[in-house]
Amino acid sequence: MKRLTAFALAFTAMTTQAHMLWLERGADQKTLAYFGEYGENLTETQQGPLQAFNSSKAVQGKKELTAQVNNNNLSYATQGTADVRVNNDLVHGDMLAQFRAKAGRQEIKAISELEIVPTTANSNQFTIIFQGKPLAKQEVTIISPQRWEKKYISNEQGQFTVDTPWKGQYVLEIGKGVDEAGEYNKQAYKNRYLVATLSFNVN
Repeated sequence: MKRLTAFALAFTAMTTQAHMLWLERGADQKTLAYFGEYGENLTETQQGPLQAFNSSKAVQGKKELTAQVNNNNLSYATQGTADVRVNNDLVHGDMLAQFRAKAGRQEIKAISELEIVPTTANSNQFTIIFQGKPLAKQEVTIISPQRWEKKYISNEQGQFTVDTPWKGQYVLEIGKGVDEAGEYNKQAYKNRYLVATLSFNVN
């Protein structure tokens, strides 16, 4: 019941601010997961929507990691520089909200249903993959270390190239609705909405 209450708060926030789940890699190689608005420097806490994400696992290579729960983030004991993923699905009302977050741009093969992948490792050119195919004419928002935002549109091959003029972390975000009904955790839904982020650092 507490999980559903938390997500109700999260959903209310998303309707007004389009919340996202994003990852940050620290100097200690750990990965932190945040829920909120990166561009607004807004992070939700355990007193609000974040608690609905506490059971989310991180995947790095073949390792699955459990979160250490902190007040405004989830911490995972990742190691090295390999890409990290954290996913979470939640049903609210008639909608299944699906959050897909990835840190790093080494892997060029998509694993999630909706994902942003570099065309070559560590490239500034990316391809949006949806259900295994490039997604054309999809809007993407990039948020710089200074919280500066710029929008791009993928071309017919689902590709776009971003500018990264400053050192620090960049976060890419896309969202896509899917008109598809189903059931998740014994809860029925009428449609799905996916929010995918990719974060990476420029040194």
